[in-house]
Amino acid sequence: MKEGGHVQIGDHVAEVWEVPGHTLGHVALVFRDDRIAFVGDTMFAMGCGRLFEGTPEQMFASLQRIAALPPDTKLYPAHEYTLSNARFAADAEPGNEAIAERLRHVERERAADRITLPTSVADETATNPFVRAADVDDFARLRAWKDRY
Repeated sequence: MKEGGHVQIGDHVAEVWEVPGHTLGHVALVFRDDRIAFVGDTMFAMGCGRLFEGTPEQMFASLQRIAALPPDTKLYPAHEYTLSNARFAADAEPGNEAIAERLRHVERERAADRITLPTSVADETATNPFVRAADVDDFARLRAWKDRY
């Protein structure tokens, strides 16, 4: 799969997006008509993947590209890391009430052993510090902090 390609599952067609950052060959499958995107390890609920092969510039651009989808687009990350990401987000943006509220919700859901996915573009633009980063330098600072968190 590569940029510009398509994947069809029944009547549903996805665009293949190259979203480097976590790895150089990372892709997302974007089902525009269905308002669904499978984003792999690029974006997690309230977080993003580590930079194993990619650069901060690549990951920041990939996150911004996903975040530009319509707000009601459902995002399916590859892993359920929401609780640890929510705790980090609360430390990264202590004054963000949307993050504080989402952290409380995530704590209740995970305590009941319920999954917190999918997420949405709207939720991520409000509560994901990596998506909310002002620029690539801010993103790189956050990613380095999260790597040590």
